[in-house]
Amino acid sequence: MAPRVDRRGIHLHDFTDEIMETKQFKKSMDELAEASGKSEDEIRSVCKENLKEIAAEQESWAISSWDKMCRWLGRAYKLDVRPSQIKKIAELNKQSTLVFLPNHRSYLDPLILRSALQDSDFEPNHVLGGLNLSFFPMGTIARRNGVVFIRREFKDDDIYKVCLKAYMAYLVKHKQNLEWYIEGGRTRTGKLRPPRMGILSYLVDAYDEYAEEDVLIIPVFVGYDQQYEVGAISAEEMGGKKAPESVSWLLKFARAQTVRRGRAHLRFGEPLSLGEALAETRATSDSNDARLAVPKVAFEVLHRINKVTPIMPSALVTFSLLDNDDKAMTVEEGRRVLKPLLDYIKRRGLDLSEDINLEDYGGLYDALRTLEREGVIRRYTDGPEDIYWIAENRAHEAAFYRNTLIHHLITRAICEVALVRVAQEEAEDVTNAMWEEVVRLRDVLKYEFFFPRTTHFAADVANEVDIAYPGWESETFDAKEILPTLAKAKLFVAHRTIGPFLESYGIAADRLALRAPDEEIDREEFILECIGVAQQRWYQKELYSPESISRDLFSGAVQLASNRGLFEPGGPELAAKRQDFADEFHAVIERINIIRELARKKEEI
Repeated sequence: MAPRVDRRGIHLHDFTDEIMETKQFKKSMDELAEASGKSEDEIRSVCKENLKEIAAEQESWAISSWDKMCRWLGRAYKLDVRPSQIKKIAELNKQSTLVFLPNHRSYLDPLILRSALQDSDFEPNHVLGGLNLSFFPMGTIARRNGVVFIRREFKDDDIYKVCLKAYMAYLVKHKQNLEWYIEGGRTRTGKLRPPRMGILSYLVDAYDEYAEEDVLIIPVFVGYDQQYEVGAISAEEMGGKKAPESVSWLLKFARAQTVRRGRAHLRFGEPLSLGEALAETRATSDSNDARLAVPKVAFEVLHRINKVTPIMPSALVTFSLLDNDDKAMTVEEGRRVLKPLLDYIKRRGLDLSEDINLEDYGGLYDALRTLEREGVIRRYTDGPEDIYWIAENRAHEAAFYRNTLIHHLITRAICEVALVRVAQEEAEDVTNAMWEEVVRLRDVLKYEFFFPRTTHFAADVANEVDIAYPGWESETFDAKEILPTLAKAKLFVAHRTIGPFLESYGIAADRLALRAPDEEIDREEFILECIGVAQQRWYQKELYSPESISRDLFSGAVQLASNRGLFEPGGPELAAKRQDFADEFHAVIERINIIRELARKKEEI
């Protein structure tokens, strides 16, 4: 293995000897030998091979070639980044090892992040990625550029786990910055996916056993005005198969970057101290197990990514055109949808990626034209006014862009639905009924969205309801006043944000209720069944949104049903519980319809 140079210019000798001679690693090898019945020499030999398989090198020719390729493959985009955020991270990098944890939207994500950091003189990160991307020649160049290829499955390979943990500890000890994608794969819907905690747990173990200095985790958002991959991702969501990565795939992907696709947006969230996270976990737990911190850290990282996600013009355009009764829309009608939303965004101080001017469509025009050029949006020009609509079979792609902003609106959406239920049931205690319904809806959507801690969530709910319904916590507030008050609101978001999610969950709940309670259900077959039923309902106009035909959303519904003990076989009482589950979604979808009708009346004024 060629010598590697760290950021301080120190030549590092063969790392395998250094790792394998540490006290911690020797102890681990002894334990592995005892548990497996293999000899110490056998364990040592396997460990050495594993470490060489995992290890990445950093050679000047590969780094130079990789940097050129980054710029070439990223040529479709102009980079949008905040220099002040980069400057802050550069200062932290002087003292601490940094672990960059970005969201994952495109195969370009590592290249975009690398370009931004390189411009500020950061040494290349050690990027942890799946072996599926290690094909020749990309894999060869990437490995010599610091990319660490990891097996996709190794949960039963204890020797490999020990080696991976030790290698990560080695990198941290030598202040080599790390990078991996915490969602585990590219988002299928445009919003964040649940975190994959495996690699993070190895980092926590490595830090706890080996580290002498703190490690700072840097949440990162990467997003794009328009993406080449979205069409293929959308097809997979409706039941299509994923094309395997290969040389021909790479060439096709590279050719697609010859088209200008707007900007790539990069934002850095507030750094998170791993040492402080472990200390806090141990202070609030009876256990000394460092891994108890892993889920807390993972969800906090995702929350911080959401917090710095900018609202892009493509998200606003698709927000206005989706959930529009499948009708075309004039520019003026689009303004009526977006005006209250933009007022709300500005009131909350959310990050707009650029200035939006509804008078001349400034900031939105390029997004509209780009989406039209890509075939996501259609335009008709032979009438008195230009009109726009979502092209047939492209709703999933449009939703992908819109979904980059819906986490900013999720609490408001939940509040809207909760208020409708309180009004329907004419609750005597409005405040308590409201809180109970908000918490119930949060539980329903917990596999789709990341909510802040309970105290912060409660404050967010109070703020959202106060914006439109002052006095709702007053003892004199009557539930009969809610719908008339709600009708006066300028902004409604539930139907355009959580509506498709709830509709998809409702389909899964209906199919589950039809199954015999003692029947074993194959998860993948059930999801495919849901896709087929949803597609039929769409053709029969019994489904409001084609976005609901989604493998990812049906997977979330299965997780929720499993969490409630409704997916696994059971006794006769299970049938009634499953029907109650389905009825729960019938009711909440009806409330979404009420909100949709209120919104339509407001938008027509």
